[in-house]
Amino acid sequence: MEYVNNIFAIISTIKPKRLKITKKLIVIISASFKIMSLLIFFTLGIVLSLVLRLVLLFTSKWFYIKINTKYILRPLSRYLLFLAGVKINKTGNVDITNAIIVSNHWGYIDSLVLMALSPCIVISNVDVMQLPFIGKIMMLMGFVFVDRKNKRSIPIVLERAAIILNRTNLNIAFFPEGGTGDGYTLRKFKSSFFDLAFMAKKNIAPVVIQIETINNKTPTEDNINRVVYHNYSGSLFHHILNVIRLKSIEVSYHVLPQISYYEVYSKYLSRKKICKMAEEEISDFLNKNERY
Repeated sequence: MEYVNNIFAIISTIKPKRLKITKKLIVIISASFKIMSLLIFFTLGIVLSLVLRLVLLFTSKWFYIKINTKYILRPLSRYLLFLAGVKINKTGNVDITNAIIVSNHWGYIDSLVLMALSPCIVISNVDVMQLPFIGKIMMLMGFVFVDRKNKRSIPIVLERAAIILNRTNLNIAFFPEGGTGDGYTLRKFKSSFFDLAFMAKKNIAPVVIQIETINNKTPTEDNINRVVYHNYSGSLFHHILNVIRLKSIEVSYHVLPQISYYEVYSKYLSRKKICKMAEEEISDFLNKNERY
């Protein structure tokens, strides 16, 4: 009898270990499936963009950028977010047409969210352009890159962005914080990019993207660092892998009242004043709708 009890005791210790191993295997298989699916769809998007460029070879590059952004990049962004387990909750009217979108910034997911919900070109950091192969493809697709350390390059970047706004009727998006935040607080806005409002004569549409849940749990200081890029010390690739390993991420998307170019023009508003107005709109919303 004692021998039998010893056997049951051994079995009771083995089962939990097997369960842990099984759970780990499921997580690994799930993450591997996610990665493969994301790579397949990302590659498919690149191929379709290249094919479209060949089809529209004898048209203007602005027409190509418009069609590619609307009918390839936008659906691709939606599929990539879906495959990564990102759910977007939209509140109110989220349609933005031919405007300058400014948003809070906490990671690389928010760029995809902007592209998924409105046909837009996101002004990206020059570091992304320097990624092997991907950077060149993004340049071909019409993405705009900026070296924030080189202030002389900013007017050239804004001039290109203004041309895109006026020739394609797409939106242009940028992050005035100048880098990723910690997911909690809004960093002080930098005003230099707001010159785009004067150059393109377009409205400014402030947008807020908030993290609602991570793996169906309220964001905390422990789990939010798996999503935001602010405090991450590793490479971009490892950060993306950490995000993919998560079961689910739920974000909310809010479009705030636009700052019209008519108001800017008629009231002789300065670049710094427009910047302050946009910052206050986003900051006030975040303070009233704290999530964590």
